[in-house]
Amino acid sequence: MANIQKTEGIILRTRPFKESSLIASVFTRKFGKIKIIAKGCRRPKSKMCGTLEPFARDEIIFYKREAKDLYTLSDAATINEFMPIRMSVRKIAAAQTLCEFIDKTSPAEEADEKVYALLLNFLKIVADAEESTLKAIAYLYLLRGTAHAGHRPHLENCVRCHAELTRTGEKSYFSLAGGGVVCDRHFDDTVVLLRPETIAVLQQAFDTKKIIFTRTALEEIERLIPRYIEYHLDGLSLNSLKHLS
Repeated sequence: MANIQKTEGIILRTRPFKESSLIASVFTRKFGKIKIIAKGCRRPKSKMCGTLEPFARDEIIFYKREAKDLYTLSDAATINEFMPIRMSVRKIAAAQTLCEFIDKTSPAEEADEKVYALLLNFLKIVADAEESTLKAIAYLYLLRGTAHAGHRPHLENCVRCHAELTRTGEKSYFSLAGGGVVCDRHFDDTVVLLRPETIAVLQQAFDTKKIIFTRTALEEIERLIPRYIEYHLDGLSLNSLKHLS
């Protein structure tokens, strides 16, 4: 038996289906990530034409059936289309990063208010941001997303023995395998060197809303976070990062 459900959701990605339909991956407030098919929505006269654009925040009504992982969309109305994102190639590229991350890491149909709030807040910030700050925002929210997935980096002291940070010159050891900073005794072949200012930015990512990145810290974070995600999330690689500038 089908039952009709209504919820708010953010479109993560879409793909064409046949001549006039779309299949969309949606992260919803009530049900977590679901997949829906919108039949005929690509026709110009469809009442849902334009509602299933990536990043759109919609109210959707769909038919939920047991033993199926693709549901039929009945109706959709856009709450916020985030037009400033759509008007900028660089903002589109930034917005795609967290949408791709959530689409690839979220289990199907597991509601998570924190992830939904993270994604919604991210899109609002990207929409209003200066283009020069987009890369920093994207990496900051990827780090927060990774923490929500259970892999928050340990930065206060050695992740292995809780000794004080070990530094070589002006840099600290960060072990990808350990998931945080390590001391001399726990140095391993996955260690990368990070400056104190980079460690400080990583710590601030979980404590403050606005973070100022130095150019050096951003360069180190840009190299670190994709490797950290890949190591801890089963080799996950984000295609959208190739277009982030």
